[in-house]
This record gives sequence, structure tokens and C-alpha cells, in this order.
Amino acid sequence: MPASPAMPSQAIPDRDTALALQSLAQRLERELLAALESTSPQAAVDRLEAICAYRDQLAETLRRIVPDLEQSVLESLRLGLDRYACDLYQRGGWEHLDETRRTTLLSRHASGLMQIKGVGAASAQILFSHGISDPERFHRLTPEALDQIEGLNASVLARLKGNLEAGQGQET
Repeated sequence: MPASPAMPSQAIPDRDTALALQSLAQRLERELLAALESTSPQAAVDRLEAICAYRDQLAETLRRIVPDLEQSVLESLRLGLDRYACDLYQRGGWEHLDETRRTTLLSRHASGLMQIKGVGAASAQILFSHGISDPERFHRLTPEALDQIEGLNASVLARLKGNLEAGQGQET
């Protein structure tokens, strides 16, 4: 039987790999649903690390099977997790975390903002802490809204305003 165009024959996983993928997906789903159903932002934040770990394991396993596999679903999941993490941050869900866990989560969930021209790690974390979780949300801002964000130095602020005014900002 010929291989389907979506998955070449050499990429068909063995039974153990397929079961491992299924198990990862199920654990990811359970943790995510538990976080979403949580009545406490703190309890939801406590599940973020496991959710992200399962997502990363799933992505890595899929990349080993098909190196050029379209990762759009996993990237959409990452974007959703970044937005959820930012929402929990804004609602005080991170207040119970020690400095190490807070820094780790902030680095992880703010990293997507570094796709914006002129945004490095420190600026990404500042934007995230002010409720901007990703490039799409950044591009909804007005240049004037950036003035309300404390912690951006003048040169970064000027570059970001210029990006917004020019309708740019994507891809460094």
C-alpha cells in the first residue's frame, strides 16, 4: 500500500512510539482540563509546568518521527498556554511561586514576544508582566499604550512605537 502524502512510510511510528504519543497527549489533556477547571489561579499555575513539559515531550517525539512535520497545532497550543499563563499572572496566580519558579515560567511564557523586532528577553518579560503575552496581542496596542508600560527603557520604547506606527514588528 502506498504511503499517504501527509506521512511518509519511513515516518510511521512503531507501536511503542504510538502508545507513548497517545499517553503524552492524554496526560497533557488531563492536566490542561484540570487547570482550566481549577477555581484557583494558583492551582492552575501549579499545573502549567506539567502541561508545558508534556507539550514539549510531545513536540520532541513528533519531530523525531517526522523532522519536517508541520507544527502548527503544537505552536497553537504553545500560544494558548502563553496566553493562559499571562492571564493567570494578571489574576495573581503566580504570587505563591518562589523566585526560581516564577523566573522559569516567565522566561518560558514570555519568549514568544522575542519574535517582535527590537524585543529581547528582558523587554519580553516586562511586556508579559503587563498583560501582553504574544506578538498578536502586542500588535493590537497603540503606540500611546506603550507609554503606560513601566520598565521599558527609552530606546526600546522608541523602537517598539516605531514598529507599531509602521505596522511592523514581526520577525527579528
